[in-house]
Amino acid sequence: MSIRNLASAASLSKTTIVRMEAGKSVRPETMLRVCEALSIHVERLATIGDDRPARALVHRRTDDRWVDMADAASGPLLGEARPLTPRERRRAVDEAGIAVPLCILQSRLPGGRVFANLIEVHAESVERSHPGEEFVYVLSGRARISVGAEEFVLETGEAVTFFSAEPHRYAPADPPPAVARLLSVRIAG
Repeated sequence: MSIRNLASAASLSKTTIVRMEAGKSVRPETMLRVCEALSIHVERLATIGDDRPARALVHRRTDDRWVDMADAASGPLLGEARPLTPRERRRAVDEAGIAVPLCILQSRLPGGRVFANLIEVHAESVERSHPGEEFVYVLSGRARISVGAEEFVLETGEAVTFFSAEPHRYAPADPPPAVARLLSVRIAG
């Protein structure tokens, strides 16, 4: 991808991309935008020099790292880079005003196009859109998922698939303290 095309896809200046390629420091948000434009997870940057292709990756419960879906670049919830209990995640929601804790599943193959996440929806999320297609399965609770002008209420065991470039958001379908747990699988476009 050319510098011009990458800058355009990431909504950044060409100068920023050139600085990044030269190894100069950039803000975490800038790195996330570039990774999204390249359809790679930020973790992949640490393994680019690794020439041993993985055939399968396993995410263990001990690999769980929870972040705020609206601001993943701010780091782990409660500042804890470890799995959090449901009670600790609820504390992050109550004390820090986090609406949607997100656990990025560490199972993306190098160069792969599948992004999988666990999402806990405590309140309505911010509206999002990104390249690709998304599949969302309700693990527990009831979820209200809006895609463009359409809204879907899904029960446990139900799913929806949509083009994720459409503006979308997640919310619990029931009043607080209801929580909907979702599995989101996105195929980068």
